Amino acid sequence: MDDGSPSQQRTMQRLAGKVAVVTGGNKGIGRSIGLELAREGADVVVVAGHDLQSAEETVRAVKEIGQRACALVADITNGDSVDRMIDDAVSAFGRVDILVNSAGGGGGRKPLEEVTAQDWDRVFALNTKGTFLCSVSAARQMKKQMSGVIINIAGASAHRTYPRYGAYGPAKAAVINFTQQASLEWATYGIRVNGVSPGPIRDPETGWQEREPELAKEVQLLPMQRAGTRFEVSRTVAFLASDDAGYITGQMIIVDGGGVNTWYLSASTSRRDKEKLSWG
Repeated sequence: MDDGSPSQQRTMQRLAGKVAVVTGGNKGIGRSIGLELAREGADVVVVAGHDLQSAEETVRAVKEIGQRACALVADITNGDSVDRMIDDAVSAFGRVDILVNSAGGGGGRKPLEEVTAQDWDRVFALNTKGTFLCSVSAARQMKKQMSGVIINIAGASAHRTYPRYGAYGPAKAAVINFTQQASLEWATYGIRVNGVSPGPIRDPETGWQEREPELAKEVQLLPMQRAGTRFEVSRTVAFLASDDAGYITGQMIIVDGGGVNTWYLSASTSRRDKEKLSWG
């Protein structure tokens, strides 16, 4: 299964003996994260919102790597469902060492005046409430173990505004604040809480530029002038999950090719450069 990663044999597994729960692990970035954690030696609980078949496909890929895995379905916006998910993970593998909150979703491209209350509530439920419920449930188990790592997937939109994307940016911005608060409250139990904020992530050589010409133009304005890959995001998550990041908590790593720092500046600089050329 192609998840955007280079094929190479790992000589050292930083997560050997660990158990990771990955929400949204049935597809996209979440699937890539689950597979990378498996390559690092973790057993993986793949959580889907409703598509058990795709979760089982990820499970098969994890087992091909040589790690144990199981697939679960859970509604991350429902506390009882989330608690059952964590209980089932513990029943399957005995513990939960890593939680990656990768599940989420946007509300479509709308200006704020067209965002309904239902739109707003749905986006916050998927991205903010889900992260809260899953983290709290996992933390209860991690407190018993006096150790654990929680990694929240936010997004570059959480760090800067992106007009006409409704509630998505505000919901992800709330994830950043929650990450910081949880890191302070749970540090005494040996639990680290960090996050990763991906920018535009697209698999190379898939023709996405032709399908998304506007995004392709924006990507060219980034300092690195390319989209990121799922592998780059998943490797960042694996680092935060490992003891290599043992003294890091309450932090967000932005994986966006420098876009947060220069989002509008790049565009305005590009326009000024063109104007200078036109002046001769």
